[in-house]
Amino acid sequence: MAGLGYVLNGAVSSAGVAPRPLGRQTALRVLGAVYTPDEIAALQRSRDRAAVDRAVSRAVTVLNRAWSVRLGMPRTAAADSDPETDRLTARELSRQSGYRFSDTPGGVCWFTHDLDLAGVDENFLLEWASSGSPRIILNYRDPRDVLLSMVNFLAEKDAGRLGGFPDHVVYSDILKSVQDPRDRIGIALTDPGFPGGDSFERALWLLRHPRVCKVSFEALVGPDGGGSAAAQAAEIKKITDFLDLADDMDSASREALARRIFNRDSYTFRSGRTGAWREQFTPEQHMLFERRYGHVLREYGYA
Repeated sequence: MAGLGYVLNGAVSSAGVAPRPLGRQTALRVLGAVYTPDEIAALQRSRDRAAVDRAVSRAVTVLNRAWSVRLGMPRTAAADSDPETDRLTARELSRQSGYRFSDTPGGVCWFTHDLDLAGVDENFLLEWASSGSPRIILNYRDPRDVLLSMVNFLAEKDAGRLGGFPDHVVYSDILKSVQDPRDRIGIALTDPGFPGGDSFERALWLLRHPRVCKVSFEALVGPDGGGSAAAQAAEIKKITDFLDLADDMDSASREALARRIFNRDSYTFRSGRTGAWREQFTPEQHMLFERRYGHVLREYGYA
């Protein structure tokens, strides 16, 4: 998505990347979504360009924080903020109506690990259902590899690399206290609170919805991750067609984009390979996974 020109936000961010200039109309829309008419009028009277720029920047932060909450992201995963930003965010979240996801700046791709129908903001769902915007892409992977990847991530990363998610911190301590890697997998398979244990079931509505673009890790990862160049190219085309970018992407552009996908610099990267679970699961764990998640494997086409 970064290669397609999007700023990244949410669970994956464009940290260290200079913010995209908003333009006058977008800046006014962002200000109007966060500040009251009297506050905006006071800014205009001040004729202080630096103060206006600070207000716009803070408004963008407030909208991002508020929508992170509305989309069901853990609030503790957000970066620290100042008291004024916290106050405005609380005020924004207290609004009962009139807020729209379309008030957020364009050209941004929001990432979330979950979009639970029971927890996501109802106005967001109604806005999306009526307008088809924002466009939603579901990126999924073999649940067995996802479980193994989460086990390795929590057991091997230090506390500062866990992203501030409380359940990650708790289960990192648990897994690090267990020496045998297969015993760690056993915990992930049997503990109902293990991070991501029910995320595939909660995402079934996305898998089934006709307006959601479904993308698999195995197809997108390409030859570096154990996939194929042909499947990767087809998956990239699926995404660019879905986002109406096909006319802007020739074959050379898509090939250049494909070379960027396998990202060893990602802080969650370990091996990026498909099918690693086969080397790690015991026969008993194979059966346990089938009993608990067999229906999920079949729904996503991995059975």
